[in-house]
Amino acid sequence: MISMLLMGIVQLTVGAGTPDNLAAVAVFTGTFWIWAAAGIVAWWRRPGNATGALIVFGALSVFVGGLINLQVDGLVALSVIFATTILAVAVHLLHAFPSGKLRGRLSVATVVAGYVVAIGLQAALYLLVDDPRAFDAVKAVQASLGLVVMIVTAIVLIVRLRAADQVHRRSLLPLFLYGSIAVVLISLTPQVLRSFGAGSFLIGTIQLALSAGLPIAFLIGVLRGGFARTGEIEALSAWLGLSGATRSAVAQALASTLGDNSLRVYYWSEQRSLYVDDFGAPVLAAHTDPNRSRLEVRVDSRLVGAINYDNRMIENEHDVRQAGDVLAIAVDRERLAAELLASNEALLQSRLRLVETADRERTRIARDLHDGLQVQLVLLGLEAQQIGTAPGVAESTRAASTKLRQRIDGAAADLRRLVHNVLPAALVERGLSAAAEDLVDRVAIPATLEAVVDDDSLASATTHTAYFIVAEALTNAVKHSQATLVQVRICQVKNRLLIEVADDGVGGASLDSGTGLKGLSDRVDVLGGTFSLESPLNRGTIMKVDLPCAS
Repeated sequence: MISMLLMGIVQLTVGAGTPDNLAAVAVFTGTFWIWAAAGIVAWWRRPGNATGALIVFGALSVFVGGLINLQVDGLVALSVIFATTILAVAVHLLHAFPSGKLRGRLSVATVVAGYVVAIGLQAALYLLVDDPRAFDAVKAVQASLGLVVMIVTAIVLIVRLRAADQVHRRSLLPLFLYGSIAVVLISLTPQVLRSFGAGSFLIGTIQLALSAGLPIAFLIGVLRGGFARTGEIEALSAWLGLSGATRSAVAQALASTLGDNSLRVYYWSEQRSLYVDDFGAPVLAAHTDPNRSRLEVRVDSRLVGAINYDNRMIENEHDVRQAGDVLAIAVDRERLAAELLASNEALLQSRLRLVETADRERTRIARDLHDGLQVQLVLLGLEAQQIGTAPGVAESTRAASTKLRQRIDGAAADLRRLVHNVLPAALVERGLSAAAEDLVDRVAIPATLEAVVDDDSLASATTHTAYFIVAEALTNAVKHSQATLVQVRICQVKNRLLIEVADDGVGGASLDSGTGLKGLSDRVDVLGGTFSLESPLNRGTIMKVDLPCAS
């Protein structure tokens, strides 16, 4: 950095001896310093990325291009020959971004052609300055080849943009657009502005201003675009303390350090003999995308996972392997966590199936009792009544049939209460809102209900659970809380069902005080909901439940 600063100061000092060109010298020096600073910062922050070195090389080309203003014979020739080198450097940066290395024969050929046009043909023009015919011919060839280089560059960039994922495309698009447009405008500015009578100083200043934006754009792309960050791999260990991330700490550390936001870490499940993701879901073993590579991670020759990355963003497999070796133990830890998540998910699904099966069986029993035994009791009651009212029946028989009818009616009433307790008819026939209203109407203390629910959108398990929660809360308010008022609120917010039951009783309720609340809490947990109970002494009780509308 100091050497670049001194080079600029020397250029300004020598330029001071040519007052007519001092302004041009100052503009060139300022542009040189911008390129140099951007290149050094990029090189320092991303030492494994060649983009910084390319930007520094671009700074040197700007410096050499500005030597013509010093009016020193040897330096003028050098400056003329390398005057358009900055355009070739810009093309090189566009093809090599983001890793700083050229990928593919077409890019290599295009960049080589760019340097031939910018340096080789420019040197020929310098040598042929006294031969107008040859000079014009070489000038035409230079312009034509330069146009071909830009067209091929544009095609390559478009192909890369289409192949990039959405995250990288957002970073690549503005950079590629500015870089391509700047190169074209730098080339066309002299012809366009001279037609309007613009002077050489104005034309050169505009060209240098367009050029100065290039290193800044590439520096931002390197630092903030989520691309190759191949610094000290050992620093990855600091990432393992991350919490609250949506991705695993290992995957986040690798993605940030290696510079590929699309990077994924897969974990090897020995029990199932396949790869799983962060959540324990299986990952297909087939790998058909040519733009992605998969590197196995092992601990003492034991397979623990794999790193799936974009080989266009990370060309050097050694960097990925080195990072994988450093984090192999952490990957194994994440693998065990992924397997645990998979087992836990399987357990939750099993518990959910048990709840749904129990609800279906409860429904079947209630329906059988209602449609079977209850109907039979009604028929028996009618037969007993017919016996008691038949002509010529003895008084004792009449009295016995009356008592039998009363006992049958009592049994039928008990059966209706049993059926209602197992599964109320209102819940089955009219949904949660009507069933909750029925509960509130039958409670022995003043109670209010606010229900805003689309009953048809609720899963059966959610409907049953919500009903049992309201029923249990109302029962506790009457029997244990000594409440004089209870308020029930049921509302649906998007895909969640929110239930709140509050009373003004003595409080002191606890999940450990009985099996009712504890059982409901477990049921809510199975469904993927949350259950909270606030019951301070002498300050009432508030039960809040959040359930998914769909199971």
